Amino acid sequence: MRLSFSLFPVLALPALSALMAPLTVAAQQKVEIHRAAAPNVSVRIGGAFSSLKVSAWPSDSIALTGAVGVGSRLDGGSINRTGPVTGMKFFVIATENASIAGNRLELRVPRGARVWAKAGSADIEVNGVAGGLDLNIIGGSVRVTGKPTELIIESMDGSVSFTGFTDYARVKTATGDITLFGGGEDLSFSTVSGNINGSNGERTIARARFESVTGSITFAGDLPRGADLRFDTHSGPIALRLASSRVDIDAMTHTGAIENAWSSERPIAGREGRGMELGVSSAGSSARVSIRSFKGNVSIRP
Repeated sequence: MRLSFSLFPVLALPALSALMAPLTVAAQQKVEIHRAAAPNVSVRIGGAFSSLKVSAWPSDSIALTGAVGVGSRLDGGSINRTGPVTGMKFFVIATENASIAGNRLELRVPRGARVWAKAGSADIEVNGVAGGLDLNIIGGSVRVTGKPTELIIESMDGSVSFTGFTDYARVKTATGDITLFGGGEDLSFSTVSGNINGSNGERTIARARFESVTGSITFAGDLPRGADLRFDTHSGPIALRLASSRVDIDAMTHTGAIENAWSSERPIAGREGRGMELGVSSAGSSARVSIRSFKGNVSIRP
């Protein structure tokens, strides 16, 4: 498994585009920016903030509020200067790390907006945005609730949680935990040493891949017809709780053990005399589950 990250330093940020109208907030001032916007406006915000809350609202407008502390400033503005904006960019610049804690912002956007956010150690919370989301942090946390059409999250140490439904998701962490309570059409969750906890609840899940190196993977849910789930780990344990009785299971470990309390089939020794294998074929099966583990143990329960 290969993970890639594209994180940037938060104390030195590039100059604003020549197309952007300058908008600077002095130290110890409130942030209060309001602009009419297109329903699918694109908003980019990055830099040295400690907290960002993004919410969708019924207005075709953008509102950025909050405050920046001593030693910090907010630069940015709209890309098109007349009429409802189609794009806005904001950068929070801090001259010293101590000032970042006071940089707390709240962004309200039209429901169909696309939001891009990138920070160092920050807590990002997104609610109700139906457009695309691209969120990137080093530490802190990311929490997303809603039905975005696209969800991309990268984190080094920060935890990530998603509640809702999305057509497409790619979530990666190094040591941060990942929590899923929802579903989607094409989902991928991967971590190095973080733990992945997933449940689709009553939401449909079509295709999903869960990958870890040393972190544990747990999943509980009822898989619908045609669902295809894959679980891969090097040495982390995998624990599944499946509500549906119509699932084809193909499980294999190199040295780990497999425990099956979900059906009457018993695992057998691996083909090379090491590890274990389990194959379950259900009559009229409607879902497929593939499990691969090198050293981690596998547990399947109802």
